Amino acid sequence: MVTLFFGNRSYALLFLPVIIGSFYFCNHLTNYHNLADGMNLGFWGTFEVSLSWLTDFAALTLILINAILLNTLFNRNEFMEKNNFLASMLYVVFMSFFPVFYHLDGLALAGTLLILSLIQLFRLNQNEDGRRAVFNAALLFGTACTLSPILLLGIPILFWVVWVIRPFVLRESLLLLAGLATPLLYTLVYTYLFQIRMERSNFSSSSAEFVLLDMLVLGGGLLLIGLASVGGVMNKFRGSSIRLKKLFRMLGLFMWMFLAAGALEFLVFGKLAASSLLLVPLIFFLTYAFGERKPKGFPTFIFYLLFLFAVGKFFIPFDQMAF
Repeated sequence: MVTLFFGNRSYALLFLPVIIGSFYFCNHLTNYHNLADGMNLGFWGTFEVSLSWLTDFAALTLILINAILLNTLFNRNEFMEKNNFLASMLYVVFMSFFPVFYHLDGLALAGTLLILSLIQLFRLNQNEDGRRAVFNAALLFGTACTLSPILLLGIPILFWVVWVIRPFVLRESLLLLAGLATPLLYTLVYTYLFQIRMERSNFSSSSAEFVLLDMLVLGGGLLLIGLASVGGVMNKFRGSSIRLKKLFRMLGLFMWMFLAAGALEFLVFGKLAASSLLLVPLIFFLTYAFGERKPKGFPTFIFYLLFLFAVGKFFIPFDQMAF
């Protein structure tokens, strides 16, 4: 599977729906991830779902869209010399450990909006007018905050991200504020008109369900693959253009943002779902672990162990065996 997605084979993307559908089918058979009846959309409120299959299909579609968008960003900005479709497959397999993969909620929608915001930020250039891209990025990020309010923590970092790519321009910073404020003002009007009470649960729209062993296995696997990627990332960083170096720094800031959001959600709400957002910037780095010419053995071995666990956990009670 790694070999299929590793090279410049765009047809490999056709297998993503098969992988996504297989994970969903396994969960449907075993009910491993106990999905919530309602749909928490953050500041927009919680809604009862009568057609659960429809919202589940929407969640799977978002995972597919996210994977393709991330891979497009990876190839279009030449993070590697040749096109590589491994990023999309890694994202899908690693996301399957989280309930947001199987059920639509505010965090799932926010994840897609954050990737769209990242696309706008990647369009910024040092010597070009960036007002439109800055406003669009802020508008998308602000909308994501209304759906997953834990992301409000990242607003200061968003300003920092923009200033990494471009010098400080007052007009652009004001547009950034306007883009962030617009969806937040809309939610204020919405909650007032429909008399929605803001409760503690509205500030964390993700599922509270998680399996500790799954998170430990995923975290350990990502750590090992991450360590294997350090050499490739450093070599690429040293030989890259100024623009690509800035993109690496931008992704690093997003990693800190999502790490802080995940930690805050865990400490305040006892949830781990928001930590899935870390995969968005991480994918750009983890892909280097596998090399550029042919897949390297160690990270490929670790990936297959994670993949086997991701599938096997539906049918084998690993958590009961471990604890």
